[in-house]
Amino acid sequence: MYNFYVQSWLTFKGLFHWLNRWGYLSSTVLYPFATVTMFAILGRFASNPDLVRTYALGIAVSCIAWIAIAGITQSYTRERYNGGTSFVFVSTVNRLTHFISRSVFHFPNALVAFFFGMLAAWIIVDLDFSAVNWPTLILAVLAIDLAVTAYAQLLGVASVAVRNWIGIQGLANTILLILSGIIIPVSVLPGFLQEIAKLLPITNGLAAFRAAFTGAPLAEVSGNILREFITGLVYYAAAYFAFVFFEKAVKRSGTLERDAI
Repeated sequence: MYNFYVQSWLTFKGLFHWLNRWGYLSSTVLYPFATVTMFAILGRFASNPDLVRTYALGIAVSCIAWIAIAGITQSYTRERYNGGTSFVFVSTVNRLTHFISRSVFHFPNALVAFFFGMLAAWIIVDLDFSAVNWPTLILAVLAIDLAVTAYAQLLGVASVAVRNWIGIQGLANTILLILSGIIIPVSVLPGFLQEIAKLLPITNGLAAFRAAFTGAPLAEVSGNILREFITGLVYYAAAYFAFVFFEKAVKRSGTLERDAI
């Protein structure tokens, strides 16, 4: 267990290049504040208090995706760029343990970004927490974080394959911003897009998260939370199999040091 902890920490510390004073503050503290503020102001111009709260809550949750996806995808790409992936492929390390260790510290780090997003919402929007059902809220946030982290793992494998984490994380965040209900309600999307949205992280958990602010009991939104957890597990499984497949493809073709596999 201790070795797993050390491996997880060193992977996080060595490959997450925003882990310095100013980089960390800007990405984990200032970004959530600035983004929540921007959309809260946008909601106020719409002269709709409910819209202000909807935007603020959605953007606070999106901070989980922003930091987790960027952190994990850049870690995969930089490990390959720095030559570390080659050593992994020739080692006898347990692949599943190694795979899981990549996301261990990104999970709580995403919660830190979420906390500052919610703090901004509380300060700027004067968010009312009096009716919150806390067990529902906590479970919804944990489910969202799990699903987003798993989604980021799958994107990480894709980014190491093409050596471009910036483009992949930008596209992934845009998809979530448009389809998962963060800004645009899922109910107003075309039918086929609603079905796609339900397969993405955040969508189901966000519905439960927003309901928690109106005091919704856990039983009422347990289906959304369970589906968010299942979404995370499915993405983790898909990401692991993609990770193993990429290793086999590279060993078979000998193309790790080229741009195409």
